[in-house]
Amino acid sequence: MEKWRSIAAGMSCLSMLFATGAVTVSASDEITEIPEQSIVYWSMWEEDEPQADVIREAAEAYEEATGISVEIQWKGRGIRSLIEPALDAGEQIDLFDDDYQRMAQEHRDYLAELKGMADTVDYEKHIMPVLLEQVKNWGNGELLAMPYQPYITGVWYNKDLWEEAGLTEQDIPDTWEKLIRVCRKIKNSDSGLSAMTCDEEYVNLLYGYQLARYLGQEKVQQLIRNCTWSQIPQAKEAADDIRILFFAGYMSQSAPAQYPEGQDEVGDGEAVMVLQGSWVPNEVTEATESDDSWGFFPWPAVKAGTDGTEGVMVGAQGFGVTKDSQMKQEAFDFAYSICTGETDMKMTDAVNSIPADTDNTQWPEVLADAVPYMKEMSKPYMWAAGLEADPDYKEQIQSELLKLTRLEETSDEFIENLSNMK
Repeated sequence: MEKWRSIAAGMSCLSMLFATGAVTVSASDEITEIPEQSIVYWSMWEEDEPQADVIREAAEAYEEATGISVEIQWKGRGIRSLIEPALDAGEQIDLFDDDYQRMAQEHRDYLAELKGMADTVDYEKHIMPVLLEQVKNWGNGELLAMPYQPYITGVWYNKDLWEEAGLTEQDIPDTWEKLIRVCRKIKNSDSGLSAMTCDEEYVNLLYGYQLARYLGQEKVQQLIRNCTWSQIPQAKEAADDIRILFFAGYMSQSAPAQYPEGQDEVGDGEAVMVLQGSWVPNEVTEATESDDSWGFFPWPAVKAGTDGTEGVMVGAQGFGVTKDSQMKQEAFDFAYSICTGETDMKMTDAVNSIPADTDNTQWPEVLADAVPYMKEMSKPYMWAAGLEADPDYKEQIQSELLKLTRLEETSDEFIENLSNMK
């Protein structure tokens, strides 16, 4: 990094500005010779995913503007378990990405604080306020991750199948009782459709949302920290609710399925609804080559619950610069170029995602039904509505949820097993 700065005397920072569609370098002196340097970036994407195409293009633009190459290693979602052992072993990694909550909470000891670099380009004004507040809260006031590809999580449904089952917009449920009524109507119709489906790794969304509706997210986190499962009657009530979706046959017979077989049932014309993030319409469309239109509604409220549909799970992926990197500024600049401006919109268009840059206000048409709920949201939930707040126990909770949804244990057994976690 010092070598780079010595070449560009007087440079205060290497800022990548895409707002005008051009990549520029903010150096006060002309750079006459570029040394061979590179940023090592471990990516959460697979190399054949559309996100990878956008990132590759951004890397090429960055190298053309700066002479610094970006060496990308496509690690896929497995990066969550690969990155820390690699850094512990001393491997050179300057930049990596993962879910932004996981970045700030689980990977925090490996990350550089970004505020100083962010302030030089007024980066925080480009971040959605709800995302900035959350990531700083998890970082104890520090900016440890740069959110991109934001998402909103709720019930996504195939509008064509919804109509095929005899449902209209008037049937969109805002309470648990109405959701059960919709599921029953689909099951009893002549369509042969499953009302809902899910994949194994996302059963925590079902229970997390339901439990937070009863208790609120803060008390969900308290329950997990204090391990008071048997003392909170709503914990068993939420388990009863989720179990009934499977026991009564409202869930697909293959659910919980191996990802992405469950969510793909919506595109294959087999199931109507899936609780997922806003990436699911694009993923399902790509996987099943369907052209169906998508609707959205928040997870419904429960009777006498603490939270209603104003509580919505929102989040993003996040870039982080490693604290031991010798290319911190350069890694930040490259990530900034993806999170803002023209490249942010390219990502939005490529995967039908929500824009990360607040200056980019046009949402993809496929996500249009989610826009009003995002605007009305007053209680942002973290992933699984706080169910993963304690990394030490999330795997145990997930294991018990799989048993519950596979009907391998009762709700009483579920609560008893969770009570014995600590």
